[in-house]
Amino acid sequence: MKKHIKSIILSALSIGLLAGCQTELDTFNENPNSPIKTTPSLLLSAMEVSTFSTHTSGLIRNAGIFTQQLAGTDVGQMGPIARYIVTENDVTNEWNTLYGTTLVSGHILSRDFAAQYPYYNGMGQVLTALNLSYATDMFGDVPYDEAFRAEEGIKSPKYNTQQEIYQRLQSILDEAIVNLKKPEASNLTLPEDDDFVFGGDTQKWIKIAYVLKARFALRLSQVDTGAAQKALDAITASGITSNADDANAFFPGTSNGLNQWFAFEQSRPNYLKTGKYFVDQLINNADPRLPFSIAKNKPTPPIVPTYVGNAADDQANIVTSYIGPAYASAASPVGMVTYAEAKFIEAEARFRLGQDAKPALQAAVTASVLKVTGAAPTPAFLAAATTTANLATIIQQKYIALFLTMEPFNDYRRTGFPALVPNQASNTKTIPVRLPTPVEERQYNANATVVSNVTTPVWWDK
Repeated sequence: MKKHIKSIILSALSIGLLAGCQTELDTFNENPNSPIKTTPSLLLSAMEVSTFSTHTSGLIRNAGIFTQQLAGTDVGQMGPIARYIVTENDVTNEWNTLYGTTLVSGHILSRDFAAQYPYYNGMGQVLTALNLSYATDMFGDVPYDEAFRAEEGIKSPKYNTQQEIYQRLQSILDEAIVNLKKPEASNLTLPEDDDFVFGGDTQKWIKIAYVLKARFALRLSQVDTGAAQKALDAITASGITSNADDANAFFPGTSNGLNQWFAFEQSRPNYLKTGKYFVDQLINNADPRLPFSIAKNKPTPPIVPTYVGNAADDQANIVTSYIGPAYASAASPVGMVTYAEAKFIEAEARFRLGQDAKPALQAAVTASVLKVTGAAPTPAFLAAATTTANLATIIQQKYIALFLTMEPFNDYRRTGFPALVPNQASNTKTIPVRLPTPVEERQYNANATVVSNVTTPVWWDK
C-alpha cells in the first residue's frame, strides 16, 4: 500500500492539473510522455488521496479557527483568518481540490465505469457526497448538475441551490448503497489495496454511507421538522458498532505521504496553534484526551512546558501549544466519519425526539476517548462528562470529540453551541458562517452565485 500511494498521489496531482478542462480529461491516457490509463482503481485512489488532503488542510483549518479549536498567528496567513478576514483569493486551492480532482474523478467513475464496476462507483459516490457536502457547507450554493459537462458545451455551469444539493447528497448515497450491495460477480474487478480507507470492504462503506445520510439529515434540523427521525432511522440502518468501522484519512508517514497537520507545522512553524477555549475545556475537565490532542508548548527555559492555547483575540503569541500526537504525528490517521460521530448523532436525534439520549451520549464519549487515547474512560470521567444529556452537553462533547473535522463548525452554526465569544479585536466581531465565493468563479462563471460577505448564513443556517 505504501508503494502504491506514491503513484496515486502523483496521479492525483496530474488529474488536478488537467481538471480545468473536461475535454482534456477525456483524453487523459494519451500523453506520450506520461502514459497513464484512466481506470476505476486510479480514480478511486485519487479521490481518496485528495479527500485526505481536503480533510486535513485549508477548509478544516478555517473551520477550526472559527470554532476556536485552532488559532491563527501573525507569523503567516492564518492571522487574518483569525481576525475573520477571508477573501475570495484565500479559498481557490480548496475549491480547486474539491472540483478539480475529487468531484471530477467521481463524475468520471459514474459516467464511464458504473455498469461494470459498481463497487468502485459506489465508493466513489460516498466520497462524492462527502466532498460535495464540504463544498456546500462552506460555500452555500455550488455547481453540481452542470459542473462537469464541458464536453457538452457548458463552460459556465449553473449553481444548484444548497437545498437542491442536500437532496442530491441523499440520492447519491442511496445509489451508492445500491451499488455496494450488488453481488461481487457484477464487477469486472474488485477494489482491494487501491482502497486506502477499507481495503475494498463494501460492508464498511455501506455503514459510512448511512452515517453520512444521518449527518446530512440532522444538518437540516433548522429547516426540516423531520430531521431528527430521519437521522435516527439512518443510524439504526447503518449497523456501525465500533471504532473499527471508522473511515479515516490515511497517511503512510513517508516523505510523499505525511499527515498534513504534521507537514504544515514542519513547513510553516508557528502559523497555527490550538485555541484557548478548546484547550481549557480539556484541562478544566481533566479530560484524558488532553496529552494526545494537544502538544505541550516550548517556552524558553527554565519555564516548564505546559498546555496553553491562544485566545481568540491573540494572534501575537507563538509560545503556545500545537496539535497533539494523536492527530499530528507523521503517520497519524485522522477520522473523517466515525462511530463516535454516529453515536453523537443518535444522542441528538433521541434528545430532539424526547427519548433517552444518555446511553448514546455515553457510547459516543467512550468511543472518542478510546480512539484518541487507546483506553476507555474511567467511570468517574464518563459520568461527569454525560451528567445531563441535553443539547448543550451533546454538542459540547461532540465539539471535543470531533476535533479537526468540519462538524463542530457546522454544529455551531445550526445550534449556537458551544457558546463562543468572537474575536473582539476583529473588524466584524462576528464569527464567520461561510467562506466567500472563489475569485475565479466570480470572474469566469457568469452563472455563479457570488457571495463575498462571510457573515451571510448558508440556507440551512437559520
